[in-house]
Amino acid sequence: MKKSIRTWILTAASVAIVALPNLTSVSAQEGVIATIGDTTITAEDLYKNMKEQFGATALRSKIIEAVLIENVEDAEGAKTKAAEEVQSQIKELGGEEVFQQFLSYQQIGSVEQYEYQLYIRNLLQEIVEGRIDMSDEAIQNFYDNDYQPMMEAQHILVDTEEEALNAIERINNGEEFDAVAQEVSKDGSAQNGGLLAPFSPGQMVPEFEEAVKSLANGEMTSEPVKSEFGYHVIKTINNGEKKPLEESREEVIEAYKQSKYADSNFTYGIVGELIKNSDLKIEDPELKNAVDDLINLADQPAEEAPTGEAPAEEAPAEEAPAEEAPAEEAPAEEAPAE
Repeated sequence: MKKSIRTWILTAASVAIVALPNLTSVSAQEGVIATIGDTTITAEDLYKNMKEQFGATALRSKIIEAVLIENVEDAEGAKTKAAEEVQSQIKELGGEEVFQQFLSYQQIGSVEQYEYQLYIRNLLQEIVEGRIDMSDEAIQNFYDNDYQPMMEAQHILVDTEEEALNAIERINNGEEFDAVAQEVSKDGSAQNGGLLAPFSPGQMVPEFEEAVKSLANGEMTSEPVKSEFGYHVIKTINNGEKKPLEESREEVIEAYKQSKYADSNFTYGIVGELIKNSDLKIEDPELKNAVDDLINLADQPAEEAPTGEAPAEEAPAEEAPAEEAPAEEAPAEEAPAE
C-alpha cells in the first residue's frame, strides 16, 4: 500500500515561505513596461508598486533563508533532500501534471515553489531540532498531557447500504480491499486504495471515528457505517489506542518533535534569535521593520509568547498539525470530514 502523500505535504507546513514577485529583476529593467490609452507604466512605477505591496515580505523571506543557511551544517544537502522528496511524490501521484493539479488544489503553488518550501522546512527543522528539550521529563510531560495517537484507516464510500454490503461481501470472499475501493468508492481516496491520511481525534465525523476506534488493527467493519456522506466500509490500520510510553516511545518522540515544529512561537522565536544575533543591517528605511516581530518574539520568555498564527508568509498551512489530515482533503486524499 502506498504511503499517503498527505504525510509529506504536511511536514512542509511548519514553514511555508510563499513565492513572491522578483523585485530585483523588475528594477533591473528600464523604460516602459506597458501603455493603456494615455497612461504609461514604467519599470520604475512597477517596482515602486511591488515594493510597497510585497517588499517587506520578500525581504523577510530572504533574511530568514539567509540566516537559516548560515546556521545549518549542510544547506546544499537540505536542498537535495527537498528535490528528492518532490520527485518521489511526483512519481507516487503519477506524473508532474497530476502533481501540479494536486498542488493547485491545495493552493500550494508551483512544483518549484513547493520544493522551495520543503527546502526551507528542512533548514528550519535542523535548527529547531537542536533546540528541543529532549529530556525524559519533557517526553513524559508531553505523553501525559498532549500526546494523542494518530488514527489510520482505509474506507470505501458509496451512496447506498446495498452497495456497501456488496463491497463487504466481495472483500470477505477474497478480493483485496484496495481493489474494491478503487472500483466502487466515490471518495477521492479511491485511487489510493481508500487509504486516508493519518488523523487525530475530532477530525472525522463521529460515526467514522467511533468505527475506527472500535475495530482491532487490520479489522474491517462487518456492517456499513452510515454518515452524512453516505455509507462507509472501513478497515482500521491504527485505532489510536494510547499504549504505554515504553511501548510507543519512538512514536511519542516523533509526535513531540512535530508539535514543536508546528509551534509558530517556538520556531519563529528561534529564527528571531538567530536574526538578532546576526550582523543584519537593513539599509532601506522603508523596509527596516521587516523582521522586527520575529526579533521581538525572540525577546519574550517562552511562557509569555503570544499565541496565534505564525507570520503570514511562513504560516503553517491548513496544518493542520504536523501529521493531521485536514477536514477537506485533496482529490487523492479526500477524507470524510465533519
